[in-house]
Amino acid sequence: MNKRTLRLIIVLSSIALAGIVFTQVYWVKEAVDLKKEQFDNSVRIASKSVVNQFLNQMSDSIFKEKIYLLSCRKDHLVITDYIQPTLLDSLIDSEFGCMHIGNKYYYGIYNKPSGKFVAGNFENYEEKIRNSEFQFSLYSIYRPGDYYLSIYFPSSTSYVISKMKRMIAFSAILLIVLITSHIFVVYTIFRQKKLSEIKNDFINNLTHEFKTPIATTSLAAEMLVKENINKIPLKVKKYANVILYENTRLQTQVEQILRIASLEKGNFNFKYEKIDIHQLISSVIVSFELRIEKSKARITTKLNAKDSVVSTDITHLTNVIYNLVDNAMKYSPKVPEIIIETKNSKKGILIKVEDKGIGIAKKYHKDVFKNLFRIPMGNIQDVRGFGLGLYYSKYVVESLGGSIDLQSEIGKGSTFEVYLPMKKLKKM
Repeated sequence: MNKRTLRLIIVLSSIALAGIVFTQVYWVKEAVDLKKEQFDNSVRIASKSVVNQFLNQMSDSIFKEKIYLLSCRKDHLVITDYIQPTLLDSLIDSEFGCMHIGNKYYYGIYNKPSGKFVAGNFENYEEKIRNSEFQFSLYSIYRPGDYYLSIYFPSSTSYVISKMKRMIAFSAILLIVLITSHIFVVYTIFRQKKLSEIKNDFINNLTHEFKTPIATTSLAAEMLVKENINKIPLKVKKYANVILYENTRLQTQVEQILRIASLEKGNFNFKYEKIDIHQLISSVIVSFELRIEKSKARITTKLNAKDSVVSTDITHLTNVIYNLVDNAMKYSPKVPEIIIETKNSKKGILIKVEDKGIGIAKKYHKDVFKNLFRIPMGNIQDVRGFGLGLYYSKYVVESLGGSIDLQSEIGKGSTFEVYLPMKKLKKM
């Protein structure tokens, strides 16, 4: 599948997902609004029932006699003579209970022009009650019609949502699962695509790396079987050395792949013994003598560590230092200039391998330690490799209780820092 088709599929699936999310959120909002409307209607019905009960009370003969006796004793009657606060509180509580309204509420009877409250449970919520959406005129009970019964719910929206919490929670879980699954699928697709590209790149590099020594040894062998070649000892020795060199190179490459295979399977064992890091570095440099002579490379050592003896795995640590020096040689476009420095730090030893090569862009600093990763940049692709060296090096160093870091800039070279603790390490 090409990149264009893959991107089109991901864009379309993302649009479809966004549509599903939008639709689900829209219907949840509609459900909440409907529930809120039902709540509002229940409050209005209950409140009007309370007002109607007081209105019906006015036609009662006993109540009429009571009002008549009050009018004889008072200059004029007030609204609380018609609507008793205690009875009002009881009726509101009863009617709200019948309508299954369990939300906390405050209410009051107040004079609209003056804003003065004459009854109710308002408790510092006067302003909220005056501006409440639930306002009921008491004109039919007490005239003039300046008095209103107002009810305020501090958390009506949260109350409505709490009634729907199961549905909302279920919808939210489904959306989270759907979005997470989509992201995971997209991530997996890109990851598999990247792994496929890495695999193809690895196979191409493997083919090239194996083809070259095989072709070279075949050519050298052909020259050795030619007639009269035994009469020229120098040429026999030259071709034999070519075969030996290419065979060693091929063997090294195979061993590198097998090491990574053992690492992936978990069959990686370490054999600890005391070693002088300075001696180890010197032996690595000796192994590069032919390449140094051919490329005219300059390797400078600054072995400043006073305590350079550590307990470690000699073979694997040698491979790590070799990989770092090998990379410094390969990725130096001109004459390689390499500095190997040691110093004691944090109860351990720090080994620096610095070059003045092409450098590594910052965005690839973490990726270079990944398995089979090779930097996709122009002239770096001219240098063949499997992308295994740094992955192997990081695994070894961390398994030995240390760490490996990279400092690099494009065009200014790279510095790899390997830290190893001085204390004796436990076997893995």
